[in-house]
Amino acid sequence: MPLCNHQSIERMEEERWPPRAKKMKVSPSSSGLWSLPDEVVVNCLAQAQISRFDLAALAIASKSHRSLVSSPELLELRRRMGCTETCLYVCMRISPDPSSPPGWFILSPHHRLNPIPSNPCQAPESSSYVAVDGGIYVLGGLIDGHRTQDVWFLDCFSHTWNRAPSMKMPRASASANLVDGRIYVSGGCVEEKANPINWSEVFDLKTQTWGHWYLPKLRFSFCQSVVIEEEKKVYAVDEGRRSFYLLPSECLFWRFSKTSDDFIPGTRNDWCAIGKLLFCRGTCGRILWCEPSELLWKPVMGLEEHYDICRLSTNSAGNIVIFWNSHLRQTWLWSAEISLRREQGEIWGKMEWSDAVFKLDSLSHSSKILFSASVLVSAK
Repeated sequence: MPLCNHQSIERMEEERWPPRAKKMKVSPSSSGLWSLPDEVVVNCLAQAQISRFDLAALAIASKSHRSLVSSPELLELRRRMGCTETCLYVCMRISPDPSSPPGWFILSPHHRLNPIPSNPCQAPESSSYVAVDGGIYVLGGLIDGHRTQDVWFLDCFSHTWNRAPSMKMPRASASANLVDGRIYVSGGCVEEKANPINWSEVFDLKTQTWGHWYLPKLRFSFCQSVVIEEEKKVYAVDEGRRSFYLLPSECLFWRFSKTSDDFIPGTRNDWCAIGKLLFCRGTCGRILWCEPSELLWKPVMGLEEHYDICRLSTNSAGNIVIFWNSHLRQTWLWSAEISLRREQGEIWGKMEWSDAVFKLDSLSHSSKILFSASVLVSAK
């Protein structure tokens, strides 16, 4: 699949906006506001409580406008003023053509997956995803069977795509985790080209630059990794079933055990952390949990088993969100939100809602959810 350049993405963004948005374009030279220091402009935009749609119109006026409108500082100010909301985004492969880019959706308050603009340049498979406040980074992947260095950013404020600085190494199915304002990436590169220097790298969100992050080259790649945010620590398991703790900010790395075998057979997919506990999607519709230091997986109690759960993630409320396929009458993708409570050493789940969220046509039976996550965005 041919790669497209930044100009084509810019053109795609321009064509997407309605005439009303285009009329609101502001030239940096014709607006006195934009001649002020960036921090003053951000504060003015926050205090004025400009609507999300007007901010989106400003964002397409120029690159400088976009960088300020989508800045973490403005998002934080709007969060303090109650002008933000958390939305669940889903990336899904629905085309029968394996070379087609994935589709992107947002879960509406009415429990429906509504499509948003997709990126025609996104790798169709094996990308890594990292959600940050205001957007989602898509890193690497396979294009025509070849690893790519490309990094794309989905601006969840305006639902536009922007090219971010490329990684130093082409990667596919790499481990990528956000810790304290930096994205730490490891593995996923060609073995013969990898060494302890380029096996891992780190992306600073503030400076938008890539740098080196030392992590010893491992015999096996990480198959699961998850951030325990309270400790700013990455917990990882490799394909050889060995467990690791990573403290990226201090370049600390150590292996603490081989994963424990328990009495629940099957796979362990979609690992995520809620507080200091780990959760995952097991076999036969089971949702499992464990203490990171033990890795003794136990079932979440009080739930019916969904026999075709295809994705498990968490949302901003600290609840679990699951997706599964139903083949009754018509093929539908279903979703549910599950709240959790701990009682006497067990985790109990309660179904908060369950609904059909997306209808799959006859050509989409091979659909696959590649990623889902909650993102904090500006509202109003």
